[in-house]
Amino acid sequence: MKILAAVGFTERPDQILGQAVKIAKKYDGTVYAMHVIAEVPTLAFYDDARPLWEDFTSSAEKEAMDQINSYIKDTAHDFNKIEPIIDVGEPSSRIIAASEERDVDLIIMGHHIRKGINHLVHLNSCEKVVRLAKRPVLSIFVDRKID
Repeated sequence: MKILAAVGFTERPDQILGQAVKIAKKYDGTVYAMHVIAEVPTLAFYDDARPLWEDFTSSAEKEAMDQINSYIKDTAHDFNKIEPIIDVGEPSSRIIAASEERDVDLIIMGHHIRKGINHLVHLNSCEKVVRLAKRPVLSIFVDRKID
């Protein structure tokens, strides 16, 4: 069994990874722990700012990899069939693409509740993946991480 655990760092990645590891252990599976850095849209009149974005993205990818490896170390313990993935782009489309590229059996994502106009304006990535993915999606309610 192959599981894609999509983790956002503002939520509780330890909860999502913990569930993915628990399922993977039970079914002798592999976990892909994925974090997507949302890309800023390219606008023609901001073309001169593109090099700044590329520099930021490069350092953000390194930082995100360090952070996801830290979560893996803290969560997976003796489970070693887990691979980190850092990607850049629109989160729901990158998660769906990664699930298809790796032919996963299950996508696990966290979701939190938005209400009213905030929900209408910010349709979250989990809802988009549930609607568009061709694979089963396990959606886990998580509170936003408070540091």
